[in-house]
Amino acid sequence: MNTCFRDRLSSCSAIAMGLGVSTGYPLGIIAAAGMPFACFTAGTRKGAFKAVFGYYVAALWPMLPGLDRYIGQSTTLLIPLAIWAFTAILLSTPWTIAWTSDRSQLLWRAPLALLATVIPPLGIIGLASPLTAAGYLFPGTGWTGLAAVALLPGIFLSTPPLGSRRRSVVLSIAIGLCIGFSIEGRSFPPDDAKPPSGWLAVNTHFGDVSQPFRDFPAAQFIQQKVAETSARVLIFPESVVPRWSEVTEAFWRQSLDRCRTRGQILVIGAGLPAKAGLSKDDRVRLNDLRSYDFGAAIDALNRMDTPRAIQGNAFSNDLIKSLPEPIDNTMLIVGAESATFYQRVPVPVGMWRPFSRNSVPLRLDAPGVLAIDHQRAAVLICYEQMLTFPILVSMLQHPTVIVGISNTFWVAGTPIPRYQATAVRGWARLFHLHYFLAVNS
Repeated sequence: MNTCFRDRLSSCSAIAMGLGVSTGYPLGIIAAAGMPFACFTAGTRKGAFKAVFGYYVAALWPMLPGLDRYIGQSTTLLIPLAIWAFTAILLSTPWTIAWTSDRSQLLWRAPLALLATVIPPLGIIGLASPLTAAGYLFPGTGWTGLAAVALLPGIFLSTPPLGSRRRSVVLSIAIGLCIGFSIEGRSFPPDDAKPPSGWLAVNTHFGDVSQPFRDFPAAQFIQQKVAETSARVLIFPESVVPRWSEVTEAFWRQSLDRCRTRGQILVIGAGLPAKAGLSKDDRVRLNDLRSYDFGAAIDALNRMDTPRAIQGNAFSNDLIKSLPEPIDNTMLIVGAESATFYQRVPVPVGMWRPFSRNSVPLRLDAPGVLAIDHQRAAVLICYEQMLTFPILVSMLQHPTVIVGISNTFWVAGTPIPRYQATAVRGWARLFHLHYFLAVNS
């Protein structure tokens, strides 16, 4: 087989795999495990780059409509295009460097390239990782199945230099291990894998709650849902409370007191004002906001008055505008228990902007597990569900359940919400944990 044909075959197969991944279906995500084969079977380093770049471009195309909606109001389409292409180039670089014509070296080069795309700094954008397929290929095998997905491509690809007899032995053992790992988790599930009783994840359809006057009906729905259910732990999606403050807590006090009395725990995605980063003018505006009569506004909303009446009696037009306030993306535990979990990896550019004081902080060293109702919950907030680094860090802390919350209204109509759910389900299958996923659309 000539070099040119090998390069073309590698590129075409890699693009097909990437398109499969982009669908967000389990079979598509399984295809990601084949990407290292497409890369390292290319005849040249340039061919390897084309193959991997084609894979990431195809796998990450849903970024385009998502980014266009997320940041497109103030930018041209060229910005999402540039971010899409630049992300694909960055993720392709380790694979390109790892390519070699010496097949025996692929035993360590292939897993090293994979590792480089998983851990920070590249792990911050480490989307469409082949490791995501582990839960569907080898369910219930945990770290062993993860190691198999990482090491097997290098093992298979490094056998050609061996003699035919030794190659047959190595391939037979590798294939036998694959079959055994695949059967083990499906046929012999752990006996202690029981779901937490009394836990409930609630999906909502609030849309963009950060828009004026949308947060009040969202809060009403949550409080009504809590009052109507007997569940002990209720999980609500990301950012259903766009800004949790002293005023918000006062508004929720009656519901929270009722939860404490009933022993209920609320898990709520909320924006938490950062303790630092405001300018003097911003602090003045926020102090003015806190001094306004929110009670009158709430009474007006309860009377179903129009937003115009609310502005006239309680708010000024200036106060309902978005404030340039740094907000931490968090998961709040309120009610019978109290805790705060901060998002570790916010969406780059959209939320994490390193040189902006309005950026959501990046917290790579933050805890990955939170205690809720005598369970150790591995928490994944929105974008983190599509990465590998956050969930693996959480797994090192021995969780007993996975909790995912997300806000997908801005990527409605794309495969991204399906990919997030499939990825979380895959990690739960791999480590044989139960998961709870709450989504706002």
